[in-house]
Amino acid sequence: MVVRVKVRLEYEDKQVEAVALANAGFESDEPEIIVPVDIARELNLYPHLPGGAIIDRYRGAGGRTFKVYRLSRGIVRAYVITEDRLVGPVDVTLTIVPGEYEVILSDQALDSFGIVLVKPGKGLWKFIDDPVDKIRKSASY
Repeated sequence: MVVRVKVRLEYEDKQVEAVALANAGFESDEPEIIVPVDIARELNLYPHLPGGAIIDRYRGAGGRTFKVYRLSRGIVRAYVITEDRLVGPVDVTLTIVPGEYEVILSDQALDSFGIVLVKPGKGLWKFIDDPVDKIRKSASY
């Protein structure tokens, strides 16, 4: 099991809710969220990219490189949604990855939302300001 959280992504008048993988091993310099093409389409961000988008290459596990489309920080706003809280908005860098099927939160995105991975292998997490005894379970699709 891994930690997944429910997120809402907003661009202009569009919004999409999805379940995202909380991946502390996805290192970034700023809050970044990877999305599949279908999520980008729902937000009207693909295939017609907004101004400021750049084509880049990322290196994944095992050294494989692949093409991505990066939207500058602030074009998209993101929230984490739980049964008792709505955390955000956080201005994020949104990266569209053709072939990806998961929404993935970077280490800096986790920090920006105040997400602490308690026992990732069991899908347990919390917000940094949750009471000591409050442990949350992974969201499901």
